[in-house]
Amino acid sequence: MAEKSFAETIDERLAAIERIVALLTEDGGQADLRDLRVLLIDVIGLLKRDPGVEAAVDDLYAAARCLVVDREVGSQPQARKLRLLRDARQRFHDRLIAASEKVGPDEYRELQGAAAVYAAHMSPRVVQVDLGWYRKLSA
Repeated sequence: MAEKSFAETIDERLAAIERIVALLTEDGGQADLRDLRVLLIDVIGLLKRDPGVEAAVDDLYAAARCLVVDREVGSQPQARKLRLLRDARQRFHDRLIAASEKVGPDEYRELQGAAAVYAAHMSPRVVQVDLGWYRKLSA
């Protein structure tokens, strides 16, 4: 099997993230949110460290999480949260494309292995989220 080019890999990950965001806007739940988190961690691992991409990833995940959590508790207004998610998705898309153009083929090979290490390092931190303060505000 032939190796994918870096551009193909980025396009594939971006398409998967787009599908998850579309599911979240329709009526996605916690499972879709976990899938989004895994994909975002994977994408960060494919790139050199870029604060702009990291901020866009944080914004996208926060907007998606807010939408899912608020939907579960019946909080309003959903239209604003949907708009924030769409805006965050567009910023992420733009930043990812710009950052991916800076990575060459040799750097891509080095970063492939680093993605797994980064995901293993970051996953426990992402999973441990205390929503107690949010639930108190929503009550």
